[in-house]
Amino acid sequence: MMLPSTLWFLLLVSVLSTLVRAQRTFFPASIPLSVRSPYHNVWLISTNTSGPLSNSWPHFWGQQSIMGWAGKIRVDGTTFSWMGQDGIGNGTATVTDIEITPTRSIFVMQAGPMNLTVTFLSPIEPEDWVKQSFPFSYLSIEAASLDGASHSVQVYSDISGEWLSGNRSSPISWRNTQTGSSIFHELELQTPTPNVEIANQAQDGKAYYAMASRTGLTWQIDTDTSTRNLFASQGSLANIESNAFGPINSPFFVFALAVDLGTITSTSDPVTWCAGYVRDPSVQYTTGSGETQNRRPYFFSKYSDISSAIDAFTTDFSAAHDRAVALDQKIIGDAAKISSEYVDLASLGARQTFGALDITVLSDDKGNVDASDVKIFMKDVGTSLRVNPVERLYAAFPTYLYLNASFGGSLLAPLLESQDGLTGQQYAAQDLGTGYPLAILTPGTHSKGIEQTGNMLIMMYAHARVSGDGTLLAQHYNLTKRWADYLVSNTLTFDDQASADGETKANMTNLALKGIISVKAMAEISRAVGKDSDAQEYDSHASALIGSWLSLAESSSQQHLLGVYGDQQSWALLYNIYADLLLGTNLIPQSIIEGQTQFYGSLLTTAPVFGLPIDSSAGQQSSAAWSLLTAATVTDDGVRNQLIQGVWSRISSNTTLGAFPDQYNGATGAILSGAPSPAIGAMFSHLALTVPNTTIVVPADATSSGSGSNSKSGDGKKSNIGAIVGGVVGGIAVVGLGILGFFLWRRRRNPHDDYAEKVEFVDEIHRPSLSPYSYPPNQDAVPFPYDSTVPLAGRPSGSDFAGQSQYTDPGVAGLGTPSIPAAPRSPSSPSTNSGYAQLAYDSPTPQPLSQAGISKAREAALNRPQHQYTSSMSASSATGSAAPTASSTDPLSPSSGSRSGVGSSISPTEVVSLRAEVENLRRVMQEIRADRFEPPPEYQG
Repeated sequence: MMLPSTLWFLLLVSVLSTLVRAQRTFFPASIPLSVRSPYHNVWLISTNTSGPLSNSWPHFWGQQSIMGWAGKIRVDGTTFSWMGQDGIGNGTATVTDIEITPTRSIFVMQAGPMNLTVTFLSPIEPEDWVKQSFPFSYLSIEAASLDGASHSVQVYSDISGEWLSGNRSSPISWRNTQTGSSIFHELELQTPTPNVEIANQAQDGKAYYAMASRTGLTWQIDTDTSTRNLFASQGSLANIESNAFGPINSPFFVFALAVDLGTITSTSDPVTWCAGYVRDPSVQYTTGSGETQNRRPYFFSKYSDISSAIDAFTTDFSAAHDRAVALDQKIIGDAAKISSEYVDLASLGARQTFGALDITVLSDDKGNVDASDVKIFMKDVGTSLRVNPVERLYAAFPTYLYLNASFGGSLLAPLLESQDGLTGQQYAAQDLGTGYPLAILTPGTHSKGIEQTGNMLIMMYAHARVSGDGTLLAQHYNLTKRWADYLVSNTLTFDDQASADGETKANMTNLALKGIISVKAMAEISRAVGKDSDAQEYDSHASALIGSWLSLAESSSQQHLLGVYGDQQSWALLYNIYADLLLGTNLIPQSIIEGQTQFYGSLLTTAPVFGLPIDSSAGQQSSAAWSLLTAATVTDDGVRNQLIQGVWSRISSNTTLGAFPDQYNGATGAILSGAPSPAIGAMFSHLALTVPNTTIVVPADATSSGSGSNSKSGDGKKSNIGAIVGGVVGGIAVVGLGILGFFLWRRRRNPHDDYAEKVEFVDEIHRPSLSPYSYPPNQDAVPFPYDSTVPLAGRPSGSDFAGQSQYTDPGVAGLGTPSIPAAPRSPSSPSTNSGYAQLAYDSPTPQPLSQAGISKAREAALNRPQHQYTSSMSASSATGSAAPTASSTDPLSPSSGSRSGVGSSISPTEVVSLRAEVENLRRVMQEIRADRFEPPPEYQG
């Protein structure tokens, strides 16, 4: 008996759906649905025990709070749910496939005889900040007949008051608005509380549900049961609005939009809803001078009211979709050059990284905005309420560099402006406050001086190098110089510093390296702004520091680097090597990187299922961000892919509830923190290395703000008599120890002599303070009055929403590379460079800056020096900046005493080198002593 053709068709579709499911390999525990800002952040729980989208409620990012969002389709009078879990209708659609791209989450379903494609699109608009700052997303549905026949089809969706507050008993009100182009529902709390959140949700925003006007559109605001049942029975809504304002949950009111498509075989165009959550103002920012600014969303620089912005957004879907597809193809194409697993990580992490941002403009008391004053604020989503947390920003920076480096500049701007006047604090702050969206810097001491100062200098130079915009470098030069001097004094050896992960071990190799790279970055910053004498001095410091660091950090086998100086059992993911590659500073010899690659490979043979921990003392604490930065530093593709694979395996493991986490247990997968953290922007580590550099242009009117530079440029820096005496004594000690060490070392070369002579140490082994400057980093870091700030003149501006949909590929490395190489890479570049003092900037010395189009990865490979095992003893330049002004009791400290004494000088560079040599000799002597205590070899008679 022959089966009807319709049944054969349905059977074929079923088989194909099964094959698609079998091919899917990526199963994250949470899927982004609508992620546009810290408070518009909606996800689908997708663990191995959760239901499909068609039978589940979406949740806020913390996964505890339901976000009422329902979707239904009615086919020939039978109603199926494709989103939500209300039990209304005749059944649920069957999800047959899920696809995740950087901007979209796509669900393919079967509802009776219709195939559905449900797409959640959260636009990423790197070149248009009006669009990027508008916190709305698209939800679209397409339907096609599976049996080839026509069917009567109606579609429906609603949101509830749960979008407004984590307190479900909060009273709300609403209204419906119809314009010439769209229809939308607006709902808000009856008593909003500014700048307060409950269960991660803000208490002062308005939610919107909108659709472009079209034939067959009906709407309703009423209780959930009455509204959804009406659609299930009739396929349309009543176009009525209840006025029974009350609590969110008693009963649940919903805000619905439905469309009758008539009798169709397939939709000619998608049916599209637009979901939004708007806070105005977005952030309350207190400047360094104490001025409080209520900063509005950037899109108000173009639209005077929300209705106009909604009209533009609803009618722009087709073009927005085309732009999203083009961006997805760009990112996926670039990521595929690494691995398929890397594609998955970049795709899942993109929306998460941008969803932590609020792009803002300055507003006066009347609501008028100043589009030239642009600042971006990041919430520490998934971990805390910190504002612009510097170490998260550092981790996320590769994403912003790859897509548009101007994001990085506007994120750094408020951090820099707030610290210009803190002339007594030598190192960078950790954040802009701990109570998002209140951005106010609280000056004071903390233990992450090297960490955060290094992060800031690295990001500043990276932003300028990719964007070509040297404005921040010039405006905040005094501040950055103060920071760099602090690093020169403190970064090589320390015992009172903490890493980004809160580790406080003395002399952590990775943390010290960050500071050294930052000193070199300061040399390039100085060169970019025309401070050549400063550049030469910081070059000398960096050269001496890296030589000493290599001698201290290498293992005794000289095959890899240690996690902590002198601890032969220690190791770490040295992810800060990534900054050396990114900036093209070329401090780390290629042989060192190759040895480290081999060492990682050996560690990976016994690594936990979800990858290596951050270091040998961290237990099972793994970091997705640090793993991906590390992966971008290795020289072997196999090792690189293994590092990526560990992170991918964790993110593809749907046994643990939570969005894409940064910190997790590498053995069990348990989330430790950072779900969904913006630090996941580190997933773009490989892609950022492909972005070409741009000539840095410094505006002629960009001058450094704040008068608190503790540096003095010029010739004839002098050390006092105490420093001279200390230097002589230290030099004699070094020579004496060197002779003794050399003699004993030569004796070790003869195995018979090793046991013929007993060397006794009368005193206990002494572990000296290794810091070249003995003052504690927190000594002078007390609250200081703010002096002044100079606003950053950022000028990004967006085009209309209803713009061209055709995407233009800008070239090799990311989006929107300017047509004029010297122009800053921002959403809107000045039409002329006549107002700029363009500096011919070569980076770094002695290697010239690579030409535009040459990626940082290739540049680093060409310029990387060969490994030198001896410490660099090069002295600092006689001109340039003086060392930090903090006092020191160390006679070798260049900070000690007056700078106007007579006699020959001893520079910080020489101090660093001498200290390192002393420490090396002590290490050799300790090893000799350890050898003496070993039993002699046994010989068989």
